[in-house]
Amino acid sequence: MNGPANVAALLDAEVRRDGARPFLTWYDDATGERIELSVLTLANWAVKTANYLADEHGLEPGDPVRLDPADHWLSFVAVLGAWCAGARLDDADGDVVLPGDAAGFMPSVLAQPDVLLSPGAAVEWEPAEELPEGSRVLTTLPLSSAEGMRLGLTGPLAAHGSVVFVRNADAARLADRATMERVTHIAGCDVDGVPRLD
Repeated sequence: MNGPANVAALLDAEVRRDGARPFLTWYDDATGERIELSVLTLANWAVKTANYLADEHGLEPGDPVRLDPADHWLSFVAVLGAWCAGARLDDADGDVVLPGDAAGFMPSVLAQPDVLLSPGAAVEWEPAEELPEGSRVLTTLPLSSAEGMRLGLTGPLAAHGSVVFVRNADAARLADRATMERVTHIAGCDVDGVPRLD
């Protein structure tokens, strides 16, 4: 992708391109949880989150939002939703914390409309470098780091790719998981025979 991308417009384009494609496969090796979100589901959550921020928090474009935790599957939703609302991520200045407690965040967001109520306010971002088309990246890097954000979210999204995120990674299971999930690249960990991006 050349030049900056409007997040809401990019999500919309990806939904039209292949909305059923899995985008995020999230594991927590400490709890055994596995969550998979398609492009369409992720975009729907992002729009609802943007509406939630405007409706419940009065958030306006340029307002700061803090990301905590930065390694939950809802964190991916929170980042895209904040950007669709025009918010900026700022761990030092944001009074609004997302996703925060999952049990409180989920019902509040799901109750929101699934059409963006403030179109055109979305943040623009420019990928630091392009990933190969269709990359499937296995990463353990949290979204609180610039590398984690670029390699685990914005880069794969811009490349029409997908992400396998592993929280509390069990190093002994990563090779099998990389094979099972058919990953093409990794970040934050090592798997023999799979190119590392970071």
